[in-house]
Amino acid sequence: MNNPNFSLLEVSLPVGAITAFAGKVISIKSSPVPAQPIESFGWMLCDGSTLNASEYPELYTALGGLYGSSESGNDTLFNLPDLRGQFLRGIDTRDPSLDDGIAASLEDRIAAPGGTQDGIGSTQTDAIQTHTHIYTEPTGKPAPGKNGDRIGTVNSNANTDIPVDTPNKAAVKVSQYETRPTNTFVNYLIKYTYKLPGVVYVTK
Repeated sequence: MNNPNFSLLEVSLPVGAITAFAGKVISIKSSPVPAQPIESFGWMLCDGSTLNASEYPELYTALGGLYGSSESGNDTLFNLPDLRGQFLRGIDTRDPSLDDGIAASLEDRIAAPGGTQDGIGSTQTDAIQTHTHIYTEPTGKPAPGKNGDRIGTVNSNANTDIPVDTPNKAAVKVSQYETRPTNTFVNYLIKYTYKLPGVVYVTK
């Protein structure tokens, strides 16, 4: 840090930082307004809310219109990221041509309203890596006039199904709707200010 024009702010995290919060969140948006909302700590929920840039200038400086923006009279409105039900993924800034995995991570991405397809805030739907299941196809010709196990049949529309060679079959979880890792619900919060607002804390 030899730049004389550069100085660090005495804060633990920059505005725009996102963290996972393991407790329940009480927001100032609640009715009635709680005595000690999450906003009084300098954080708010990543729920896609629309904010006024003049009321949250620090956060607007960090986000701009990346997650959506609009004009209302003389006011500039901007949106928070909406991370409800989302997993977060670190952006890979390396050359995708050097790694098929990097290139694949850019496929079918949807740009944020004010961003690019390969940039911060872009989203991607779920997918499962190409794979196959080994199964045995009946062989041999059926014996004329015979019934039972000796008759071989081939179903040309056969599909692979739930793996059957797993030692612990009960542990195999199959979902019709999504592919997911083991997970725990949390609240994603975003830091919106360097200075805590003047809040009167009520203790009981």
